Amino acid sequence: DDPSNVGWNEPDASGTMLGNGFAWGQSSHLLAWVYHVSGNTLCPKRVFCAMNHSERTGADVSHAATIICDDGITFSMSGTSLLPGNAHSDPPVGKSIRIKIFGTEGAIFYTGDDRDTQSGRLELRKECGGVEVHCRDLGFEFEDLDQEGIGPESL
Repeated sequence: DDPSNVGWNEPDASGTMLGNGFAWGQSSHLLAWVYHVSGNTLCPKRVFCAMNHSERTGADVSHAATIICDDGITFSMSGTSLLPGNAHSDPPVGKSIRIKIFGTEGAIFYTGDDRDTQSGRLELRKECGGVEVHCRDLGFEFEDLDQEGIGPESL
């Protein structure tokens, strides 16, 4: 929502990224993770979305969507950029990530704060009631904030 953050608030020079904002900048990471974990088998057929835009910049700042895939899978996602602070504020504030995937045999929960590598948790909850925590020692690295990096660390 900061007008000085031109990369988030204004279309790029080619005009192909109209609107910009949260959905372009951050939701892509969440969707990449979901598609990767699902084995890239999800094929969206219909999408319903509500989105709010900043009065100051016009960039989208929050949204909620329901995605219906051609194989009968339905998932929802929501997000906002309105969490006070950011990765460059003093003190830095991380993104709060919570992904929950539910299925007939259980659920996967992936949560953490991308500024605190010790905050991460990948949990498998089975239909029988069992809970398994995976990747305890890997930490939580959802997005590579290093300009020299290769992108989302979650993959």
